[in-house]
Amino acid sequence: MKNKTHSNPCIRCGTERIVSRTWEEKLDNSTIINIEMICPNPECQKQVVKSNKKTLDRYTSLKKKSEQREVKRRASHRGKKVKK
Repeated sequence: MKNKTHSNPCIRCGTERIVSRTWEEKLDNSTIINIEMICPNPECQKQVVKSNKKTLDRYTSLKKKSEQREVKRRASHRGKKVKK
C-alpha cells in the first residue's frame, strides 16, 4: 500500500478526488504539467461544476462593472481641469 503524503478531498462531499486528465504545456523554456482532479461521484461533481461556474460568472460580472466604473472615472476626470 502506498503512503499518501497529501490529501485532496472534494469540497462538497469530502471524498478523495481522482485524476481526470493530465496534460503538459510549454512556456518559454519550461514545461508545466497540469492535473485535473474530479470527485468520483458524478452527481456531486456536477454540483461542484455548477457552483464553480456561478462563482466565476459573479467574479467576471464584478470585474466588468469595475472596469466600466474605471472608464467613467477617467472620462469624468479628463473633463475637469486642474486649477493651480
